[in-house]
Amino acid sequence: ISALQKGYNQVLCQTLSERNSEITSLKHEGENLRKDNAVTSGMVSSLQKEVSTRDEQIQQLTQEVNQLKSENKEKEHQLEALSSRLEHFRTQIIKATYGQVKPFLDRSITDQQLIEKITQVTEDSINLQQKKWTLQKETQLHSSKREEITENIEKLKTSLDNCQACMKMSCCSKDLKKEVDVLQSLQVSPPVSGLQEAALDILRLALSWLEDTERLLGDVGIQLSSSDAGDWRSFPPVVA
Repeated sequence: ISALQKGYNQVLCQTLSERNSEITSLKHEGENLRKDNAVTSGMVSSLQKEVSTRDEQIQQLTQEVNQLKSENKEKEHQLEALSSRLEHFRTQIIKATYGQVKPFLDRSITDQQLIEKITQVTEDSINLQQKKWTLQKETQLHSSKREEITENIEKLKTSLDNCQACMKMSCCSKDLKKEVDVLQSLQVSPPVSGLQEAALDILRLALSWLEDTERLLGDVGIQLSSSDAGDWRSFPPVVA
């Protein structure tokens, strides 16, 4: 019995020692678990806050996405309306450029063909405007030239009328020379200047003839007065 009690006590002591060691180990493990739990709780709390923040962000993003979808739908409607108007405008341009009948019945008109046609029409219009402007300038120039010629003819006619009136009346060479000088001083442009030169040639010839006649009459002793200088009917007969 004593041996059994001794063995039992040894076993019991060993068991108690093992249990104490196990309890101590469990206490350390529990302490570690509590620490881990505290850390885990902090992480869980942080994760919850982060999840809450992410939820708010997701809600905000969802609202933004919904708004963008709504805006996209509105843009699509506007784009469809705009496309319908660009297409209508393109049709109007085709009609205005090619006429009511399309030039290519078997295929549609490409944008490049339409651009080239519009460019051609624009260039033709610019050339037509330039020709119109040039024609207007030429017309104005011709009108101005015609008015100048008419004015020059009137001046030449007036001077010639004065010369003719002087020659019809009793006049001396000095009177005719004054009219010739007036005719010569006229500022006229071609072709009236040609007529002026032709008339001057004729009048200079008549003036030269009149001066020679007056000189000849003076040589034979006939003196002409200012009243009968150009009236040959008042001349006395010439004695040879």
